[in-house]
Amino acid sequence: MAGLLIAGSLQTASAANGTVNFTGEIVQSTCAVVSGDQTKTVVLGKYPTSAFPKTGATSGAKAFTISLEKCEAGDYSLRFDGNTPTGNPDLLAVTGGAKGVGVEILDNNSAIVPITQDVAAPASVTIAATGTSPGAATFNLRARYRSFQDVVTAGQANSNATFTIQYK
Repeated sequence: MAGLLIAGSLQTASAANGTVNFTGEIVQSTCAVVSGDQTKTVVLGKYPTSAFPKTGATSGAKAFTISLEKCEAGDYSLRFDGNTPTGNPDLLAVTGGAKGVGVEILDNNSAIVPITQDVAAPASVTIAATGTSPGAATFNLRARYRSFQDVVTAGQANSNATFTIQYK
């Protein structure tokens, strides 16, 4: 009797509640980042701490681009990855002494690009009617400092991020 009770208690009730389907496709390399844009330096400039009198204050934005070549027709997304200040997933953390400020990236529509998320507006590539010309596209971006504390401390404010291009 004890054996039946133990055996009965070891059985668990389970039932499938749903299904997850994974889909995708493996394709040839669909695009190349233009060689001059694979490693890029954006000089944000020098700003006094008084330029950041409260949380959310921003510096002037500096434009930069990431250009693609040899692309198939379609939409391409761009994603930045890097360290973020605690509680500020839309800023890149800075190193070198400055405190209370981070680097903010904006897309072509002036929308903030959260770190680890795709740029909201993808770049579209159209191929010539003959289909023989490789396509090109450019992500037009801007970067600036934004304070995330009411008090910003002076110091170097350097940051970096990696970026990934994905065919959509």
